[in-house]
Amino acid sequence: MKKTIILLPILILNFALKAQPEFKTEISKDAVMIGEPFKVEYKINKNFDDFILQKDENFEIISGPMTSFQQSISMTGGKIEKNISVTYTYFLKAKTPGEQNIPAAEVKIGGKRYSSDEAHIIVIDAEYHDPDEHKIKDIEGTSKL
Repeated sequence: MKKTIILLPILILNFALKAQPEFKTEISKDAVMIGEPFKVEYKINKNFDDFILQKDENFEIISGPMTSFQQSISMTGGKIEKNISVTYTYFLKAKTPGEQNIPAAEVKIGGKRYSSDEAHIIVIDAEYHDPDEHKIKDIEGTSKL
């Protein structure tokens, strides 16, 4: 009987830890020049009600959000496990130099708000020039080489 009492709190704690959502922020580069595009992905492993990206005057959104959703169900030893992954992808460019915090995102799950983890990027005080900027464009807007 004592063994059951000891194991029950451990099982409850393990279940509670698994129930917490993982909300990650991933960036494609550690350092960029002012105006250089980079990718930011916000990944979460739970279904949620709202996705809110915090605005930040240091960054401009070039495109996004692009959303992907993955779901898998597996059965191991009679136990069914469901895995969910939702990713919001943005392309940003920085406006000011220095070490910058990537804008946080929030989701709402069961009435409770969760924020993405922090990510940092170094912005170098140099202008980024798009290598495709000087290509001649035809009437339809496609590049001519």
